[in-house]
Amino acid sequence: MRRLPLVSLLVLLLLTACASDGGDEAASSSGVRGQVLLGPTCPVVQEGSPCPDEPVGGVEVRALTDGEAIAQTTSGEDGRFELELPPGRYTLEAVVGPDGPGMFAKPVAVTVTAGAFVEVVVPVDSGIR
Repeated sequence: MRRLPLVSLLVLLLLTACASDGGDEAASSSGVRGQVLLGPTCPVVQEGSPCPDEPVGGVEVRALTDGEAIAQTTSGEDGRFELELPPGRYTLEAVVGPDGPGMFAKPVAVTVTAGAFVEVVVPVDSGIR
């Protein structure tokens, strides 16, 4: 008769351990990873003299749904950023202004799927022509 409570306790401990195991958290997270790039960086692009867009740090990046910001972060020195978001459709925008880099930022539409991060580039126009 004493074995039943012991077995019940062991089963309860096993179930509790399985329920609290966060091992699949990384696999179930989703969102957007990317880089903010400023360009063009040269007034005239010539063949043989590339003028690649440059990463820009310190730029606020927002994820919007129906025009409302639901998440935001700031790009690192290398222009990289990451936003953890639930699956869905979003518009990403870099916030530029009179004191920020570039003239304007083109919004980027993204679709986030469960358990994955979407890689994107958020372009910021330098205004150089």
